[in-house]
Amino acid sequence: MSTLIDHARAGDPVAWSEFYLRYRGPLVTYLLRRTRGDRTLAEDLTQETFVRAMRSIRGYRWTGTDFSAWLITIARNLLNDHSRRAMNTEIPVFEIPERDSGVSVEGLVISALESAESAARLEFAMTKLTRAQQEALRMRYWDGLTARQISQRTGKGVGAIKTLGYRARERLRQELAEAH
Repeated sequence: MSTLIDHARAGDPVAWSEFYLRYRGPLVTYLLRRTRGDRTLAEDLTQETFVRAMRSIRGYRWTGTDFSAWLITIARNLLNDHSRRAMNTEIPVFEIPERDSGVSVEGLVISALESAESAARLEFAMTKLTRAQQEALRMRYWDGLTARQISQRTGKGVGAIKTLGYRARERLRQELAEAH
């Protein structure tokens, strides 16, 4: 193991590939458990773990324990940082209208609660889609990309992207109907 670490310190891409193949799965599993099944977040944090490991490998000292312990420490710290940032972010639920606007505060509260419930149902239904379907919908509707732009980013044909998006929307409709 120490030879592989020495190669990684020297910037050997084969050594990093070996680490990635060996430890990616356990890291994703570890992070999935701690993110309540949020696959996108777990994958993002896994990637960031490897980036941080590559940046700080020179400071790593092999003590005979498995290299994964060091990677899991990095992943845990990244997750803690993410959680702290999320807790410090204010999310406005709704704005209270002027007193004479004719809009009822109770109506706004009910509307906000219904919106939050709909968002939770959508988020749960998204977990039922494949990773490719989730990414296609995210790029199309959250990032506002066209099918051509998504095609350029993913290397898939425009027709394949449109088909993937159609199937993802149909599956999402089906999941939402079953949940309702």
